[in-house]
Amino acid sequence: MTNIHHINLAGLDLNLLVVFDALIAAGSVTRAGERLGLSQPATSNALARLRRLTGDDLFVRTAAGLRPTPRALALAQQLSPVLRQIQGALLEDVTFDPATSDRVFAIGMSDYVEFTLLPRLMQRLQSVAPGVSLQIRSGDRQALFALLDEGAIDIACGLFPEAVPWHQEQPLFQETYLCAARPGHPSLGDALSLDNYLALPHLLVSVKEDRVGRVDNLLAKQGLKRQVALSVPHFLAAPFVLAQTDLIATLARRVALGFAQTQPLKLLPLPFELEGFSIAMRWHRSSQSSPPAQWLRSLIGEVAQTL
Repeated sequence: MTNIHHINLAGLDLNLLVVFDALIAAGSVTRAGERLGLSQPATSNALARLRRLTGDDLFVRTAAGLRPTPRALALAQQLSPVLRQIQGALLEDVTFDPATSDRVFAIGMSDYVEFTLLPRLMQRLQSVAPGVSLQIRSGDRQALFALLDEGAIDIACGLFPEAVPWHQEQPLFQETYLCAARPGHPSLGDALSLDNYLALPHLLVSVKEDRVGRVDNLLAKQGLKRQVALSVPHFLAAPFVLAQTDLIATLARRVALGFAQTQPLKLLPLPFELEGFSIAMRWHRSSQSSPPAQWLRSLIGEVAQTL
């Protein structure tokens, strides 16, 4: 069995590491080859060489595609940041003038961040860098992290509780919650009691597409439960449903205030303490010193302060 620690790097084909990185990201020999512009036989041959080099199968075939072995996962954790750093060094922009640039930045965002941050970010962007464009990519945390590691996005913005060693992070702003309902709601006055809150039917915005949110977990600890009459996966429908029903919703404060600017809504404080959350931006360490990436991070940070 070959021991990778005794391999002479001068004789190592570094393209194999690029293929390995693509296989980790794609989970398929065919898709990895397409990413790299290689034929399936050439990609399979590279995988065979990788297996001989490491003395490990690296990937096991399953019904869902190739599953990395523990050895492959350990290698990926070490190699991916290095490859991103090399890529960043080779493609580095020595100078960057936002006023004249026509660069397209890719940013990963949840729908919440799109709603709260994107309008002001675009307003600022058109003022200081009219030729710069944005491509927004969506997904859950793990999907955004994968895009970040692949170099498919420059920055990810969202709620990121877990640390990743090769990511850098900067907090953007804190968020709290409000209760929203239609102005003429027959059961709501100027204040909302806990009994009233529990008795009314609720609209839940759940990106997980389930029927349990932060509120439900908090209430369960107190032996309480609310009635979730409707669960939707996106914010978009919420104000229109609330306006035409007697449902109430617990929404992020900035979302509720944004909706209230376009749709008549009654906004009330919650009848209990609910911990807020922090929105941050993440980037890969390989782009830490990139002038364009530094400028974009600075711009997003400035815009976030205005929220």
